Amino acid sequence: MMNQAVTTITVLILFLATLLFISNRASKSNVATPNDFFLANRGLGTVVMTMTTGASYFSTWTLLGAIGSYYREGVWFAAFAAWAIVHALFIWLFGSRIWYLGRKYDFVTPGDMMEKYFKSPSLRLLFAIVGIIGLVPYMLIQVTGGAFALSSLTDNAIPYWVGILIMGVFVGIIVTLSGGRGSAWSDTFMGFFFGSVLIFITVIFINRSGGFEAFKELESLAPEILVNKGDFWGIIETALGLGFGYWIMPHMWQKFYSAKSPLILAKTSIITPFWNSWLMALGALFIGMLAHTPGLVPGLTVETSDRIIPLFFSTYPPIFGSVIVAAIIAAGISTINSALLSSASLLTTDIYARFINKDISLSRVTFIGKATVLVMTLIIVILSFLPVAQGFLVPVAALGYSIVMQLVPAALGPLYWKKGTLKGAISSIVVGETALAFVYIFGSPLPLGPGTTGILLGTITFFVVSLFTQDKDEEYKKEFHRDLHRLFYPQESKLIKNKNTV
Repeated sequence: MMNQAVTTITVLILFLATLLFISNRASKSNVATPNDFFLANRGLGTVVMTMTTGASYFSTWTLLGAIGSYYREGVWFAAFAAWAIVHALFIWLFGSRIWYLGRKYDFVTPGDMMEKYFKSPSLRLLFAIVGIIGLVPYMLIQVTGGAFALSSLTDNAIPYWVGILIMGVFVGIIVTLSGGRGSAWSDTFMGFFFGSVLIFITVIFINRSGGFEAFKELESLAPEILVNKGDFWGIIETALGLGFGYWIMPHMWQKFYSAKSPLILAKTSIITPFWNSWLMALGALFIGMLAHTPGLVPGLTVETSDRIIPLFFSTYPPIFGSVIVAAIIAAGISTINSALLSSASLLTTDIYARFINKDISLSRVTFIGKATVLVMTLIIVILSFLPVAQGFLVPVAALGYSIVMQLVPAALGPLYWKKGTLKGAISSIVVGETALAFVYIFGSPLPLGPGTTGILLGTITFFVVSLFTQDKDEEYKKEFHRDLHRLFYPQESKLIKNKNTV
């Protein structure tokens, strides 16, 4: 096993050195401004945008947690892929509007837009706090997943705590040095890398289990995983969390700001479902279900099912397992780097520069942002040692999605519904988060999960309260929407203008 540890460390060093080289080269043109450090100067093209959005969203839970969930839950967890149907639609429906408003008003964070539209610093602060809280469990699973993979594959020759330090320290360094542009280019490399490795692993699993005939044998080996549990609300919870999470999570929202043009987002919306969605979902589905084949995965139990891939390759020549671990690390780093960058921008731009030091220079904001990345890295590393952070990866990730998902109703205001009011927005978040926490802690007599309960009640609250309240500057909000209408419906806007002129 020492040979495995040495090989793994060697491969990891080469892999991390490659990432550092790519990030460093990409960041040569960096300048000390928030736009550049956090958003890659709003200049990402189609390939990089497609890969960085996918790699930032799919993570260790794809190569570990999702596979484990398929093993435990069977075909029911195909809800994991259901959101891909609307994925492309969401990129265009929400991403294009976010891009336009971000470019016009120079927004850096989601809170920037919310304050500008509702004229409320308090709402900006609320968006920042919820965003940061939601990103923490999402970042945790990247670090813990990579550390578990290293530990499992090397039979603890590389212990969990060493894996935590490797993930945390390297990500902190690479994000601090390279910023958004370096992260995006390294995401492109890592996305292709772990996507290709997933295809490779899927092929090996199918071959080792006896080919496609193995799927027929599952009927006698594990019939329970082939039966849809009929958990409709569980599917809704998963699909809503993943679907809305793709655009409302702060690091994903900021990806849309980073695109060079709306045409880039249009192309991304076409490509993404095939490479970043169905590929990841189907590969994980096949591996998780075929893992029930007797003797295929040594030492596999329900408790270790989040580590199926490392366990499977523990009996292979060291180089195989080492490449797999590198892919898992890549999946984790490509997600945590964007989440770290985003959480730092929320703390720096939405809190420090907005409320504590309003006269701070752009270069100073960038410097504080880099320091914040390191502080957030330290916090995540410390939290990774808590038992609560070391549970099944999908439930931990779902908690992060659910927390941020409660921002969706309020975000519909500047993007789509001009009648939404400030009181409606704030109350929807408060009600949504309160309902989520209550159901999460105490349970509910209804079949709804915490996230679904929260967003349902939050949405109702947003619409009802907005209908009975009014903001002071309604005309300013209407201009926001007239602007979007002129952009997305130019012919209709032209007809309206001509009619008014006549």
